[in-house]
Amino acid sequence: MKHVLDTTGKLCPFPLIELQKLIKGIEKGDEVVLDYDCAQATENIPRWAA
Repeated sequence: MKHVLDTTGKLCPFPLIELQKLIKGIEKGDEVVLDYDCAQATENIPRWAA
């Protein structure tokens, strides 16, 4: 299943918090598409996912 999360216009840490909430409820193999425009999220999300 494909999940689309649009956090455009929201500042950090909200894109990361919303992504963490979404991840808790998905199944293995699901796809997540995250739309964001927060510069800090460009660093924070990959760091969290690693």
